[in-house]
Amino acid sequence: MAEPEKYEATSTPTAPDSPEPDWTGRTVGDFRVLRRLGQGGMGEVYLAEQISLKRHVALKFLKPELAANKKSLERFKREAEAVARVTHANIVQIYAIGEHAGAYYMALEYVEGRNLREHLEKKGTPDVLLGLRIMLQVAAALQRANELGIVHRDIKPENILLTRKGEVKVADFGLSRCFTEDAEKANNLTGSRETMGTPLYMSPEQVEGKATLDHRSDIYSFGVTCYHMFAGHPPFQGTSPFEVAVQHVQKEPQPLAEIRPDLPADLCAIIHKMMAKKPEERYQTAREVQRDVGRLRDAVMVAGTSVVPAGRLVNSGEIGLATASSSSRVSLAGPPSRRRWLAILMIPAVLALGFALGYANHHVVRAPLAETDAAPTILADEPMLAKAQFSPAEQERLLLKNWHDSLHPTNATDIAAGLKHAIDLGLFYLREKRLDDAERFAKELEQMDKRLRPYQSFGVILKANVLAFRDQPAESNKIFLAMVERTGKGFDKLPATGPYWKTSLPLREMIAKSLQRNYVNAPDQFPPQLEPYRHPPRLGK
Repeated sequence: MAEPEKYEATSTPTAPDSPEPDWTGRTVGDFRVLRRLGQGGMGEVYLAEQISLKRHVALKFLKPELAANKKSLERFKREAEAVARVTHANIVQIYAIGEHAGAYYMALEYVEGRNLREHLEKKGTPDVLLGLRIMLQVAAALQRANELGIVHRDIKPENILLTRKGEVKVADFGLSRCFTEDAEKANNLTGSRETMGTPLYMSPEQVEGKATLDHRSDIYSFGVTCYHMFAGHPPFQGTSPFEVAVQHVQKEPQPLAEIRPDLPADLCAIIHKMMAKKPEERYQTAREVQRDVGRLRDAVMVAGTSVVPAGRLVNSGEIGLATASSSSRVSLAGPPSRRRWLAILMIPAVLALGFALGYANHHVVRAPLAETDAAPTILADEPMLAKAQFSPAEQERLLLKNWHDSLHPTNATDIAAGLKHAIDLGLFYLREKRLDDAERFAKELEQMDKRLRPYQSFGVILKANVLAFRDQPAESNKIFLAMVERTGKGFDKLPATGPYWKTSLPLREMIAKSLQRNYVNAPDQFPPQLEPYRHPPRLGK
């Protein structure tokens, strides 16, 4: 079996030629160096075993030219010691710093997975719920750093790591700047495109060389990173770092809603507020970001298909965001206590019937997390409603009951209801990554009576999704293409997807996610007819 991809905590592995010595097989203090992982901005990175604790670590050796600058080296040691005192689930831990044979190194928590940039390049933009979960965990890391007076100064996709267990970890807190501070003071932003990584996400006050930066600069960079995550590209681009950096000061970004009109309006508003040019107009703390993102996440988990997309008004007086580009404060305050508990009592009915409550209640119970999701951050003022949560097993029982109850329809209304239950169950298996169960269910649907053609049609679509997630793009695309060409008008006319194409965001997102995966796996073979569906269309279209 091939060895799984493994990435060091603070950089994207690469394999450039390097004059630096190869430390493989050598013992450095308490660390036995196993193999080279790659090269980061500050030096070579190796996988090592900490001998005393018998654990894997990422060992980063500083470039000799960096270590030669005594002032920068001392600054680096102070910053590393400060970050090493931070213990948080969403922050890459620094275990030790040291010197060996004239080489300076630090031992970091070893993280298996990809950074966010690599994830976007391979998987494409995440679905709304995954994106919100990433945002929550990054915000938790920034809040913890802020409490300790630590400013990251370089939040960007490369420094956000996604583990195989669904955890998010932020790397390189305040470290890389130790060796670039002098260049920043000189406003050295006229280099080649290779140095554009930081200017793409730099706050206006960083660009202007302000003497002091606070945590609100990190919130801006975090907002730019979130924009990139959902739009598929940063808000500002150009031919040089200087051209990009100036836009952060002088130019407003294109509204995210224009690029992704399928996104909830509140999500777009949150991101744009983080990106406000003036620090005082942004969120003032990462905890405020956590609160608004957490409430939106809860609403999405319960509302399901009736999430209000960008560009459409929500019900009057509830969340109240008229436009996705609004920079005004996002009002996600919870409803009165009686309405909140009424929502809690209604949750079983919501899950059983498979339709959404919408945004009427925001202090709602948290839906169960998938197996690979990290535990949510609970804020002090959020109600603890663990007893009302539904586990994946309980969700499945409800979905199966609904499906089995609809197996003998007597009229068109019953068939439509049964199709909705089939879609809910199929998407549940895909979200839970239970591909064998999804494939079995797809075969069951395909073999149903011919008068239940919508069920058969969804079975075929479900099979195409399973093939996509099993990285079989040719077979998956062939099925998707045949389904689209059958009507000549796309998924909105198919008997399985047509009735719900205008209202079911999860269905359209799942198809888009599968097609994006097929495109990434075989871009040269991706059928152009399927291109419009790689991003889910706007609700109502």
